[in-house]
Amino acid sequence: MTHLRLALALIATAAAALPLSAQQNRRSPHETISTVIGDRPTGYRVTVVYGRPYTKDPGTGATRKIWGGLVPWGEAYRLGADEASILINEKAIVMQGTTIPAGAHTLYMVPSETGTSKLAISTDVGGWGVPVDETNDLARVDLKRDALEKQVDQLTMAIEKDPAGGGVLRILWENTQFSVPFKATAPHIDFPAASPTATYKQRVGLTDVEVVYSRPGMKGRKVFGGLVPYGEVWRTGANNATRITLSTPVKLQGTQIGAGTYELFTIPGVDEWTVILQKASKQWGAYAYDPKNDVARVTAKPIALETPYETFTIGIGDIRDESATLSLNWEKTRVPVKLEVDVVGTLLPQVDAAMAAPGKKPYAMAAMFYLDHNLDLKKALAWMDAAIAEQPKFYPIIYRKALIQGKMGDKDGAIATATQSEDLASKDTGPEKDEYVRLNEALIASLK
Repeated sequence: MTHLRLALALIATAAAALPLSAQQNRRSPHETISTVIGDRPTGYRVTVVYGRPYTKDPGTGATRKIWGGLVPWGEAYRLGADEASILINEKAIVMQGTTIPAGAHTLYMVPSETGTSKLAISTDVGGWGVPVDETNDLARVDLKRDALEKQVDQLTMAIEKDPAGGGVLRILWENTQFSVPFKATAPHIDFPAASPTATYKQRVGLTDVEVVYSRPGMKGRKVFGGLVPYGEVWRTGANNATRITLSTPVKLQGTQIGAGTYELFTIPGVDEWTVILQKASKQWGAYAYDPKNDVARVTAKPIALETPYETFTIGIGDIRDESATLSLNWEKTRVPVKLEVDVVGTLLPQVDAAMAAPGKKPYAMAAMFYLDHNLDLKKALAWMDAAIAEQPKFYPIIYRKALIQGKMGDKDGAIATATQSEDLASKDTGPEKDEYVRLNEALIASLK
């Protein structure tokens, strides 16, 4: 009913815009036809609001030729008079395989003398009938054309129930009838998927990894060596082949792989698995798998698990700046695949360029990057000193200076710096106070 009220409000607004005299003295009176299709408790209402021009000229009374005259062949006709004709359907309906969503739509037609006439359904609602804006067409459907035995002197539209459960929209004028059947869309039942699709995303260093795969369950079945045979190519999931996207080049078990989207296949074995990447081609399963399309093949050793995975699971763990483990887990088997990324090679030129450029510099972050990746520790210490000079009492970066000193072998200097950081933290009232007191105490204890 919401769509009906909205559409009628639009129609009322358009009518109100007319001068009062025009509303009272329409030459083509307007009519609303409305029919409930199906049973009232479960049916749906279809409504058409349109202007009804006459065959006779309202000015002279002369009889006009309609089809091929007043309404030219092959041209868009507003299917009425004055405001655009409106179709309002409470539920989505289907006309000749085309779904018209629930709501209000404008109707017009394109009659043809020798071909098939078309009924157009437009999303441009609430306007005047001409000119017709064909760019807003939602759909065009074929109209059946029949001759009438008795002439109809005024444009007439009708909605009739179809005994089969749908309806028919009829357009009658002069000696011709056009019609199109429609029906409600089939009810949608959303059954649970046997192997639901999952999307897994993880950043490793500076690389974004995305895996899209379907997740079958054990469901009491023996998986490896049973449901999934040993020695045969497996889609590594269910339904569509598993897809993996890499935002940068990586190494998979030591093999270089370029950035891109791939399909992931495996060949399970008792003692060794083969992991295969192919360029993505939207394969269903592994039925069309062809080894000539392989981009890379690597091997991995399966690990026996004590606790089974009921549902096939792909995950990424052991995450560090430059590496992680891609794991395939199901039943009592885990297959770890080493994933490596080149963070230093990517980031080092950017860090050096930023530190050489004028303006504010990322001293603390650059120093920690150098520390974490065993780069030039003297340079890292100088950058951390520069960061401390900007914030002399900020004990978190003072603590990190102690880490650099400790790694350089300057235990006395590291203890002195950590003591300074701990003293500042102990006098603070912020939320980080207790954490940094503990961190500094642990660092000092490790250096003695």
